[in-house]
Parts: sequence; C-alpha cells; structure tokens
Amino acid sequence: MKRLNRFKIDFKKLYLRFMNLTKLFEENYQKIRIEDFESRFIPFSKLKSFVDLNYPERKLIGKSFLDNDIYLIKIGNGARKVFGWSQMHGNESTGTRAMLDVFEFLKSENELSQKIKESVCLYFVPMLNPDGSNRYSRRNACGIDLNRDYVKESSTEIRALKRTVNEIEPDFLFNLHDQRSIFNVSGSSKPATLSFLAPSPDVQRSVTEARKKAMDVIGYISKHLESVMPGHIARFSDEFYPTSTGDNFMKAGYSNLLFEAGHFPNDYQRNESRRFNALAILLALEKISDSNQDDSELYFKIPENDKKSLDVVLRNVSVKSKNAESLTDIGIYYEEKLNLDKQEIEFHSRIEEIGDLSAYFGHLDLDMEGRIWIGKDSVYPEIGKAADFSVGNIHFENGVFKG
Repeated sequence: MKRLNRFKIDFKKLYLRFMNLTKLFEENYQKIRIEDFESRFIPFSKLKSFVDLNYPERKLIGKSFLDNDIYLIKIGNGARKVFGWSQMHGNESTGTRAMLDVFEFLKSENELSQKIKESVCLYFVPMLNPDGSNRYSRRNACGIDLNRDYVKESSTEIRALKRTVNEIEPDFLFNLHDQRSIFNVSGSSKPATLSFLAPSPDVQRSVTEARKKAMDVIGYISKHLESVMPGHIARFSDEFYPTSTGDNFMKAGYSNLLFEAGHFPNDYQRNESRRFNALAILLALEKISDSNQDDSELYFKIPENDKKSLDVVLRNVSVKSKNAESLTDIGIYYEEKLNLDKQEIEFHSRIEEIGDLSAYFGHLDLDMEGRIWIGKDSVYPEIGKAADFSVGNIHFENGVFKG
C-alpha cells in the first residue's frame, strides 16, 4: 500500500496540464462576451456606468484634463502582478473591450480561470484617456499624445499612470492599442489582425532581461494563437522612440508587452479582433502564471508588420480624356469619423493611391477589367479627395461606399 501511494496521481494537476485554454475560451466566449460593447465608440459615461455596477471596489487613480475619472480595477490574488491599460489613445477601444471580456472569463467557474487568479493579480486601467474617448480622438482634450508624454509628463493622465505603476511595481505591463487597417503581415496579403512588440529599451535595441521576458510571453502567445488565426499575427517595429511610454517603461526595467489590434476581414467594428485580443491576453496570463519553457526564440520568427493594405483596391480602371486613356489602379482608405448625433463611427472613403498598386492588397480587391471611371465632383481621380465616383457596378457617393 505504501508503494502505491508513492505514485498517487494528482488528477487536478493532470487535468490542468491537458485542458486547452484556447479551446475552453472559444467554446465559452459567447457566454462571457459583454454585449453592450459591440461598437468601437465607447463614451466615458458608458464605461463609468459599467464599472460602477460591476466593479464597486474599483479605485480612482486620477482625473483627466476635463475632470473625468480614471479607474483601476483588479482581479486575482496571485504573487505575480500584471498591470494593463487601454485607450491612452481615445479612438482605440478594442483593448478595452477585450480586457473586459477577459475579466468576465476570469470570473467564470472553471479550473483554468481559478488557476490564473491563484497565480496572478491582474490590474487594469480600462480607459486612460476618457476625454479622447468621448471625442473619438487619438489625443487628450488639450491635444497631447499620451504615448509620447512619458518624459515631459505634461498630461495629468500620464502622471496618474506612472504613479500607479510605480506604486504597484508589477512584474509585467500590458499596453493595449489599435492599429490602422493599412497594416498587413509582411510578405502576405493577410491583414495584421494582432501585432505584438517587446519594446526596445534603447536605440541599440538591446535585449535586456526585462525585454527577454516580454519576448518569451509573446512567443508563447503567437505559438498558441496560430491555430485560431493562422497568418494574421505580426511583430511591430522595435525602433526606439525616446518619448514613448512602452519604450521608457522597458528602459526603467518594467517588462512590458504592446498589443496592437488590427483589421480582420469584414470586421470593421473589430469584434473578431476583440475576441482574438482577449484570447491573446489570457494566453499571456497563462504563460506568466505557470510556464517554465523559454519561448523567447519564437519572437523574432514572427513576421513583421508591413503597410501594404488598403480598404479597397480597384484594378485596371479606365480613365479617359478627350484624346487619351490611362488604365490604372485606384486605392481607397476609410477614415473613421464620429457622428455625434448618431453616437456612431462612420467610415468615409478617401482616394489614397493612384497608379500601379501591384505591391498593395485591398481588403476588397477587384479587377475592373477596363471599366470606365465616372467622376461626380471631379473629372479625374485625385489623391486626397473624397471618393465620389462609379466604376462599373462599384459606386461611391460623397465618401460613402454604396456597393
């Protein structure tokens, strides 16, 4: 009997080892997804109502330039501390929505969420720039880009962030952003739906201990995400920016990860990107909570971001004058604008490129086979103009795509 006890199996540990977080998340996502946050536009009042109702123990860590609250919420009691923030750019809400989904998953009663909460204490600032969010603006109310204010500390928002990080002294930082639909995975027509970065701590792009830890986590994320979003993962440029937040936190010795949520086919509200982003955050927490394997060598195997995507590419369009004809390509970019009356984001089409666009990829990519350009407010296409033309059965009216 004593001999058998020496080989007693810990079934809970065995279950956790073989239970797949990706599979569990995908199976349960619709149950934990917060339905009130389907739109990319999140006014501060909406976030405040949600946080006040669902996180009554939230902590006020500061005020915005226009005196809106900046909150900190928390889940878990583990020894490893992770601190994340979103919407330091007010028009980048995918990380906010994804992280709130992560909190809902961690509240759920399953072995993996319990394991993460026992190992990790997760802190999150769900909207660092509430004034910018209200205006759907990258910058804060007085025009400061918070992501370039680390050194000078002109903004009250960055002062609140730095003070709180230094008080908590986390083991990892998660910096959640959105990137434009122009980014594709290098060497591929696929959009870069998620891009990651372990920021450089200096112009030499040194691999310090803190940076290697971030690379290790990103390597683990990419390895496991590949099964659900193959070919849509990229690596952001690691050029050192002397005034940026992530670079300077890394320089100060904080291991930090940049998450950039980008475009996914037919997903302009970024709800698929949001789902993938939430899974990426959970995979990062799983890695931090319990993994001794070094995945840092996978980091530089992730293809880099490129800027070769356009929202629409119309190829082989015939543009005619009285005496000449040009067969050319036309590239369209969608600008995001807030309609305050409707409280919605609208997409306005702008002519971005004209000419040989063989090096570019369109999220909608059509060969017009010599069909004729018919302009409405201009005789010929002009870069920078609102799209207001027809080619065959493709129609734009004053910047609005009609199909």
